[in-house]
Amino acid sequence: MLTLVPPAELAPKQAFIERIKARPRPDGMWQCNRCGSRASMTSECGVITKNGRKQRGTVIVKDVCATCWKQDIHSPMRPKIERIK
Repeated sequence: MLTLVPPAELAPKQAFIERIKARPRPDGMWQCNRCGSRASMTSECGVITKNGRKQRGTVIVKDVCATCWKQDIHSPMRPKIERIK
């Protein structure tokens, strides 16, 4: 005989993450799908200063979630743009 099991309650950390993901945000603002963070980062190697201005080096990682990156997780934040055919 099969019976339905009621869904388990979320752990406190997971419940907090779900509340953050559900917050309203301005149109176009990036938000991590995994943790709900809105902080993005780009990592560059070989940046130099030339004539008082920053000259970019090689981009190692671009537009990833900074919070997930601290936990060694690569979570891209840029929304996927679909090609129009």
